[in-house]
Amino acid sequence: MNGYQNPNWSRPIPDTTISAEIRAAELWLDSTKTQPHTIRELAAYLGYSESHIRRHFLRAFGMGPGRYRNILRLEQAARLLLRSRRRIIDIAIHCGFRSHPIFSRAFQWHYGISPSQFRRRQLRHAKNLRPPPDEMGEVVLGRHPEITLWAIRHYGPPEPASLSCLDRRHHGDRGFEHQDTILVLADDPAITPRARQRVDLGLPVSASRPWPPPPCYRRLTLPETLAASIAFDDSSRLTPLHDYLLDRWLPSQPVSYLGEPVRVIRRASGSPRYTMVLPLTTQPC
Repeated sequence: MNGYQNPNWSRPIPDTTISAEIRAAELWLDSTKTQPHTIRELAAYLGYSESHIRRHFLRAFGMGPGRYRNILRLEQAARLLLRSRRRIIDIAIHCGFRSHPIFSRAFQWHYGISPSQFRRRQLRHAKNLRPPPDEMGEVVLGRHPEITLWAIRHYGPPEPASLSCLDRRHHGDRGFEHQDTILVLADDPAITPRARQRVDLGLPVSASRPWPPPPCYRRLTLPETLAASIAFDDSSRLTPLHDYLLDRWLPSQPVSYLGEPVRVIRRASGSPRYTMVLPLTTQPC
C-alpha cells in the first residue's frame, strides 16, 4: 500500500520541537477537519494572529494549516475507501467535501488516481494477499467499555523508544512505563506515511490518579463500542496485526469498520503485554 502514499508529504516531524500552541492547532484541525471552519477561527481559538499560526505551523509540519487539514480529510477518505463499503459520494460528504467533483479532483491531485481506481486497486491487492501465518492469534469479538484518558499526542510512528522519550520528557518519575496505558493510533499505516503518523498516548482517568496532567495533555473519551481484539506480546507486530485485522479478518465478518482509530492497550506487567482493539459496527458501511 505504500505506493499510494505521496512522497511530497512524508517529511519527518521533529516531535520534540513542536510547541504547545502548535500541538493545540494540530488537534483543533484534526477534530474539526470535516467542518467548514477557517484559519481565522483557528487563530481566534488560540489567541494568536493568522500569520503567527501559519508561520509556526509551516515550521513544524512543512506545510500551512489549510493544506494540512485537506490532507487529513483525504487520508480519512482513503481509509474509508479501503476499509469500508460506503458509496464514494457518502465518503466525500462525510469527510467534509461539498461535492463529488471537488472530492475527486482533490483526491486525484494527492494520490494520482481517482477514488474509484484507488478502491479497485485495493480489492485486487486484497485478493493477492498470502494466507496469514498461524501465529497471528485469536480474534475476539465483543463490547469494549468507554474509557476516559489524559492523553498527549506524539508525532511519529508508535515505536516504543520514541514513546518512552515522550513519557520521560513530560512525566519524569511518574512515567507511563510503570502503569497501564492506551495508545490511540490516529492514522492508518497503509495510508499515512510513516514519518507523519500520530499516536495519542494516554493514562486512564481514575480516582487513584488524581494528579492534573502536565501542559499539552487533554481529556480524551473513547466511547463504548463493539470491537475485535487480538492479544500479543511483541510490539514489532503492531503494524502487521493492524493490517491483518483490516485486510484479512474483517472482510469475512458480518460487521463493518467504524472508521474510528484503533486502540492498543499496553499493560505495565504481565502477559499478554498488548491488546489491539478495532472499533466496529453491525450497521452496513
